[in-house]
Amino acid sequence: MLKRIVFTLIALCLCISFAGCGGDKKAEAPKSDAKPAAVTKKAEAAPAPANGKVLVAYFSWGGTTRKVAQTIQQKTGGDLFEIKTATPYPTDYHATIDIGKKEKADNARPKLAGTLPDMKQYDVILLGYPIWWYIEPMAVKTFVEAQDLSGKTILPFATSGGSGVEGSVDDLRKTLPNAKVKDGILLNSTGGLDGWLKDNGLGK
Repeated sequence: MLKRIVFTLIALCLCISFAGCGGDKKAEAPKSDAKPAAVTKKAEAAPAPANGKVLVAYFSWGGTTRKVAQTIQQKTGGDLFEIKTATPYPTDYHATIDIGKKEKADNARPKLAGTLPDMKQYDVILLGYPIWWYIEPMAVKTFVEAQDLSGKTILPFATSGGSGVEGSVDDLRKTLPNAKVKDGILLNSTGGLDGWLKDNGLGK
């Protein structure tokens, strides 16, 4: 009888000990899962500007797009680069749109001024421009074709007197089939800017 009681007590202790280990493993599992999830979320966010991986590149004729680009640079902390043509466009609006129309018809690639940034160091490129004849100015095409942008994330933003940004986004996707050209935004006003940046992992 005594042996049976002792055997029962030993078995009961073993059972309790096993159950306790199982409970600890179950409790630890969420902690183990939670850590990779947090790391993954951080990795998927836009690269920190301190790492030199965000570029705000823009072309501006009258200065409107320049102001928007400067605002975006302040909000993202990325590097800022202005796309300029070797031969400046006229200050007269009508003369400029006539040149822009001809450049589009000729599928021209205007020569750019200065030294272009090394695009290898950037993962995310915010690309700004005015809409000329329903798409981006041809000088912007010169810029994006100057280096290999395969795998880069391109975030187009534009200003316009009437046309939407969609035509330029479609055109950029054809021009850069190996880049990740995301949906753009028209920023005649900056009301939707913060939400757009946040949606693309650049919100603070």
